Amino acid sequence: MEIKNGKWRILIPHTASDTVRCAITDLYGIVDAYLPYPLAVTDEEAAAADTYDENLIIVGTADNGALCKVLAGDGWFVPETAREGYSVRVGDSPYRGGRQLIVLCGADDAGLLYAVHALDRHYLRDAVRYHGYHYNRRHEAFVDVMPHWEEKSAPKIDRRGIWTWGHAIYDYRAYFARMNALGFNHIVIWNDYVPYNAAEVLTEAHRRAISVFWGFSCSWGEEVNPNDPRDTEKWCARVLDVYTREYAPLGGDGIYFQAFTETGNHEIGGKTIASLVTAWANAICGTLHAKYPALEIEFGIHATSIGENYPALSGIDPSVAVMWEDCGDFPYAYDPAKQANAAAALDYTKKLLSLHGADTRFAAVLKGFTVLDWSHFEHYHGPIVMGVSSREFLAKRTEEKRFTWQYARPLWYAGADTLREYCRIVAQSGAAQTTVTALMEDGMFECITDPCAALFAALLWDWDRDPADLIRNAEHAAELYQS
Repeated sequence: MEIKNGKWRILIPHTASDTVRCAITDLYGIVDAYLPYPLAVTDEEAAAADTYDENLIIVGTADNGALCKVLAGDGWFVPETAREGYSVRVGDSPYRGGRQLIVLCGADDAGLLYAVHALDRHYLRDAVRYHGYHYNRRHEAFVDVMPHWEEKSAPKIDRRGIWTWGHAIYDYRAYFARMNALGFNHIVIWNDYVPYNAAEVLTEAHRRAISVFWGFSCSWGEEVNPNDPRDTEKWCARVLDVYTREYAPLGGDGIYFQAFTETGNHEIGGKTIASLVTAWANAICGTLHAKYPALEIEFGIHATSIGENYPALSGIDPSVAVMWEDCGDFPYAYDPAKQANAAAALDYTKKLLSLHGADTRFAAVLKGFTVLDWSHFEHYHGPIVMGVSSREFLAKRTEEKRFTWQYARPLWYAGADTLREYCRIVAQSGAAQTTVTALMEDGMFECITDPCAALFAALLWDWDRDPADLIRNAEHAAELYQS
């Protein structure tokens, strides 16, 4: 067997968290697919002297990785220090002439995961794929000499993720892996009942540095009279009971629930919905915080019923993240073709970003991707086992859902500059915390990494990049990520 450029080996930290081990496992699967021989993994503290005669992939974090610290100190690469950031460099080995070195260093454990997938998406599936391209031959990654490359990056929006019903996740392990690949770190999962396997789902999400907020019904689809104090007391007691019995024992990251704002009306009983929902949110969230003071809450509100009465929402406890929906045209609209008044949606967003001044915890659900087929929707009649489906079902469902993605894709491309401006506004708002999710329901995200979803994720990570370059990169990656 001819090995043109010498064999490769991965050097790993002596100790590793579950997230770092996840990053190493992902890296192994990515690199091993290119090699004509079994890839070796070695503890950096146990590496023999002749190990450094090989091509090496060195992985670690700012706090955990002796070789990363030495190479950074020697100036071989510049480490990223911002939360969840990473630094990747591909170059000539300082240990032996004629050999190469790849360093993947995360600012933290999550950053290392993102470093691994940046190497995959931005380098192997894009830059390397066409390096030295000729009609008769393509560059063989890790067999031919690897082109030099480096990238140093960190996310500009704090929480980047997805809002979905739990029953529309069909393979939770693959789903979370796709989220890692795109740089998502947050998911809201709505269920009628806590899933039977909720603990396993949480473990996998946390292994992949993804925070899970459980969504559950708090008046959604039911009658509410916010003008009646007795009704408010009833819902306070109900929410506290559900959380205490079903969700508190799981050890999740927070909860999401929404109010009676999913309407085009601006008043109920002669009072503005904005003022009523403010009092209602404070009552329910206050009840929860009295018993669980550290509980994180995302509180969903639809702007259709708030309109220009939004200043009233500044009265909601600033520790609660108000999660806005339906704030106008693209990128809030269900139909991504609705872009004529996108500028107005951006202006409205600016107003919402400063409701609590520097203490604002801004959150949003953007739409325009895949949604549930509500004509066939029915509530659960008991707990489900979430995200466990047969290969045959996944393959069949995937083909059914490609049509929706194909409809959405060119419209998200057309709105790329608007989305870029949206992300810039949010990232530079000065808000204490920023959360942007997308409603991606029943789109087989675990099997389809559509370029428009990749574009969305890339701009959440760093809005200050040319959308045309991001689209090109997203298309290259998406083509190869399909199951």
